[in-house]
Amino acid sequence: MSVDRTGLPEARLAATSAAIMGDSGGLYHLISGLLDEGVPFDTILFDVLIPTERDIGARWQSGDYLISEEHAATATVETVVSLLAGSFDQPTEGTRIVVAAAEGDDHSLPARLVAAHLLFLGYRTTFLGANVLASDLQEYLAIEPPDALALSCAMANHLTGARAVIRASHAAGVPVIVGGKGFGATGRWAEAIGADAWVPSPRDVPDVLETWTPDPETAEARAVDPSQDLTDLIRQRPQVLAAAQRELASIGSDNGQPMLLAELSLLLGAVEASMLVGDDQVITDMLHWQETTLPAHGHDTGGSIAGSLEAALSEVSPSASAALARAMGSG
Repeated sequence: MSVDRTGLPEARLAATSAAIMGDSGGLYHLISGLLDEGVPFDTILFDVLIPTERDIGARWQSGDYLISEEHAATATVETVVSLLAGSFDQPTEGTRIVVAAAEGDDHSLPARLVAAHLLFLGYRTTFLGANVLASDLQEYLAIEPPDALALSCAMANHLTGARAVIRASHAAGVPVIVGGKGFGATGRWAEAIGADAWVPSPRDVPDVLETWTPDPETAEARAVDPSQDLTDLIRQRPQVLAAAQRELASIGSDNGQPMLLAELSLLLGAVEASMLVGDDQVITDMLHWQETTLPAHGHDTGGSIAGSLEAALSEVSPSASAALARAMGSG
């Protein structure tokens, strides 16, 4: 396939076809062919693979793909990115960057793309994967502090986990670059959780590394930490979810399907994140996402999920219940 920028839509279509079939070999050969034809590596990562993954996600959200198909596609893309990154030599000196996804965030692909790009550019790069626990990270960074941590957060309901990771990184004296939809479309929640820098695109990470003068102490000083109310809510999370599940069952909306239970947890995470950053928009965005995704997959229960969780929260955290009620009312 002869490709310049006008041929990228065709390349993305071929990449989507291979990914949705779980054909990592086919996708790898496609990408290898693009590289042989002189297509830049960053173009492949950010103009072929990321749009491919974004389109697959959107088509899952609209009900065109099953969750298993979306998972197969994501795993296929990540396998190929890993193979590509494995062909680059790790530098023995120079700027060292650790790349990870936020605590609680199982979406490792965005961080892996960043790590592959940085390695290609000659940075000493360590990829830690998904759901990196803050307590483990702090100990790891203290052994040999890198020059920076690049942190991905795919959904805002993981902002409390991202805050814990940033706090741990700063405790080790390491500044943090963040990116991903979890920080809001314009990075509106990045400063509140202590990020030293926010990037609108993973392609921008190297530019920040070359130009920034981070000050972790200042970034940490302006950050917010969980209130006692939020800390208590997080501690009682299992009880809240159990109560919400019982409420769903009492109104006939819970038939034990794992997807509905997972959606309760996602919405509770959004409530927790909104309490951390002081912005109901986190909840509003999650409610909108559920209102479009659930019906597309045969579950017309978005309002029941929110109502059941609000009822459960009213027994534990009136402020959390009120925040959810406000978001439901604003929708």
